[in-house]
Amino acid sequence: MVISFGGTTFSICGERLFSKTFEEMLLYPIHPLALHLGKMLAGIVRGLMTASAVILVAVIFTGKVWSFINPLFFLLVILNSAVFAGLGVIVGLNVKSLESVGLFNNFLIVPMSFLGGTFFDPTTLPVALKPIVYALPLTYTTIGLRAIAYKPLAEFPWYSIPILLVFAIVLSFWGAYQFSHQQD
Repeated sequence: MVISFGGTTFSICGERLFSKTFEEMLLYPIHPLALHLGKMLAGIVRGLMTASAVILVAVIFTGKVWSFINPLFFLLVILNSAVFAGLGVIVGLNVKSLESVGLFNNFLIVPMSFLGGTFFDPTTLPVALKPIVYALPLTYTTIGLRAIAYKPLAEFPWYSIPILLVFAIVLSFWGAYQFSHQQD
């Protein structure tokens, strides 16, 4: 999550604000949406590389090889990386300074990591807090990953896949629109 978001955000922010190569990149004879897709895919790959290291450690320490090396597990990791890479593109295109990236990280990503069901089961929350927690994409990722790793397939929350897919598509289209209309 953090790597997909941060890597994408800092890449675009650095090109826009410091090296001033973003404008040149938009002049390439390549459609801006292809450039956007490249930035998003780079964020997804960064997230997958980090997740692979974490999965390796999880397999070594738990001994549950097939719980973590599972197509459904990787699908959720890819969707989660796509969501946060899409969010990273949007933030990278909108920040005015490098310090602003820190604000987004502090007030969006860090609270989401604590409220997204990472450290607790969201079903045990009071009714008043559930709408907030279930509005976060990370909640569906953690519910799904926890179910894949520790529960039988029959108990997998299949609704998490389309919800994450919708989050990823909406953020991707929003970022693509901003990318193709970017003027610095």
